[in-house]
Amino acid sequence: MRVRVSHPARRIYREGSLAQPFAEGIRSIVRGLQEEDRSHNHLNRAAFAIDQMGRLLHGVGYVRDREIADCLTAAVGELAGSHELPEENRRARVTEAIRHLDAALAHAGDGVTP
Repeated sequence: MRVRVSHPARRIYREGSLAQPFAEGIRSIVRGLQEEDRSHNHLNRAAFAIDQMGRLLHGVGYVRDREIADCLTAAVGELAGSHELPEENRRARVTEAIRHLDAALAHAGDGVTP
């Protein structure tokens, strides 16, 4: 069965396991956040993409899916908290969001349930 799921980070095609596309989606979001663009629109798109990855998480079956979900939630919280700051001062919040996404990838490295 082939299912197409769209979100701003990339299009993911599923054939069997979602584990590889999930990790690639998170990496794509991190690459986007590492750009110098700190506008509200850019951060909103990133938060939306993280939310979509969280929705995909439940279909993957990771061993540590609760920890991954907590990391994704924390990343969205950091991006939401950056909106009240001037654009030039958002770097620390975006860096924290990237740190949470890296932690989610580390938890995903534990694999999926058999």
